[in-house]
Amino acid sequence: MKLKLKNHDTEEDLKKAIKSTKNVRYQLRLRTILMLKQGFSPSDIKKALLISPTTYGNYIYKYNEGGKKNLEKYGSGRKEGNQIWDLEIFVELFKKIDCMEEYWSVVKMQEWIKENYGKNIPSSTIEYNLHKANYSWKSNRPSPYKGDEEKQKEFKKKVLKRWLKN
Repeated sequence: MKLKLKNHDTEEDLKKAIKSTKNVRYQLRLRTILMLKQGFSPSDIKKALLISPTTYGNYIYKYNEGGKKNLEKYGSGRKEGNQIWDLEIFVELFKKIDCMEEYWSVVKMQEWIKENYGKNIPSSTIEYNLHKANYSWKSNRPSPYKGDEEKQKEFKKKVLKRWLKN
């Protein structure tokens, strides 16, 4: 079922409201409505703003009920005390990752954020945002650099034989 947006506000009104508020959650809700008014597809909006389909639907529903005033007082259901990170940090991180030709571990991403923004973002938060943006990451695994080379060659041969059989 496709949600239709009621015409409570103009694009200009929404842009002014986004600029005038410091509430990041409210800005996100307004950006969702603005992008929909500007003709972006729901899937592009969800991917760009890193929101779930349920969240997207809730924002549209609340906006249709009472316009931007209804979005301002709309609670997200977060527990008190949960940190809300600036979306711009992740947008810039993704731009940096897209420019690189190497794999980035979550630890490397945490270090980059700390260096550039002075923020200590938990690895679970980074992993969550990577997943929402359809990125993958390099996980830490022990390296067998001191392993027995003969056993490694033998293992590779077994894997290759199995692969060729299928």
